[in-house]
Amino acid sequence: MKTNTLSFPSVFETAFGNTENSAKDLLNGLKIKKDNNWFLVGNLAKKGGINAARITNASPMEEDFEILFRAALINAEDKLTQPVSLTLGFPFSTYNIFKAPAEQYLRKRHFMVEYDSQTFNLKGQVRKAMFEIDHYEVIPEIVGTIIGLKKVLNLPASKNFIAISFGFGTIEGTMATEDGLVHRTSFSSHGIKYVINNLARELNQKYYLEMKNEYQLDEAFMKGSIFTNRKRIDLRELRKELLTQYYREVVSPLLRNYFTDQDFESCETIYLMGGGAYYPELTDAVKEEFKGFIPVEVAPEPEKLASIGYLYNSLRISDNYHKRCLGMDLGNASSIVSYFEE
Repeated sequence: MKTNTLSFPSVFETAFGNTENSAKDLLNGLKIKKDNNWFLVGNLAKKGGINAARITNASPMEEDFEILFRAALINAEDKLTQPVSLTLGFPFSTYNIFKAPAEQYLRKRHFMVEYDSQTFNLKGQVRKAMFEIDHYEVIPEIVGTIIGLKKVLNLPASKNFIAISFGFGTIEGTMATEDGLVHRTSFSSHGIKYVINNLARELNQKYYLEMKNEYQLDEAFMKGSIFTNRKRIDLRELRKELLTQYYREVVSPLLRNYFTDQDFESCETIYLMGGGAYYPELTDAVKEEFKGFIPVEVAPEPEKLASIGYLYNSLRISDNYHKRCLGMDLGNASSIVSYFEE
């Protein structure tokens, strides 16, 4: 039994015009119906839309959550045996507020998803898929990330470590011990979106950005360049400057405020996770701050760990029926679903 993951960008836009034969497969050709409207989701929205976006940290009662939830379900349709055991989560900053609405939403248990397969299949058609959710649980995102980290790295239960997750909407961190989380050390604050907003302010002083939204700017930020007014602008130096400022003014103060010398003394490793862990400007800054007394490691495939942790939690609540298990991370940057394969 091994884990597998699928991911798509957490953006969508109302569909207009012809979308036939515009993608190579379902994952890249997501066109979902909600109420009386069709929506392009993920890569299809980025390619075929004009202003594909979503609300950051959207409530489970908002349209953004439901569209991404349906898109995630349809990608797992042929991977699971029903009824499904599902786990999803939220950052500490929204967990206590969103947990009850999310449970109320999942309590419906039966979900019908209508989607258009003509986007990737000339002989396709509008189809309907039914999903039955048997068991479900909503847990803090950092807890799911730690579960995923322990499973991927096969960490011993006795190991004490600090986990820091650099997400788009939030940065989260905590200390994990053999007994569980040290809640005094748990924090949630501004994520990479903070940096992207500063990028927009800086670029707007010199360039016309053609009304690019924060998700489009985030993609340019990751690539290290942006194309506007028929010119390519190199962002690498500005990216380094903005990420250094972010670490100095947001990340480092959080680590000083929430972790004591006693915590650092008992900590064996600091693990960096989340999509922001791919930026060497951030990871190198953490390594420099703790150089000489605590090892700092970037987790493998750090953006997938929350979804994998949710999957293993689903296994726990499903009485170990692995073919019914699904982990769903509806992140602000990417939505990632995990499932077990033989």
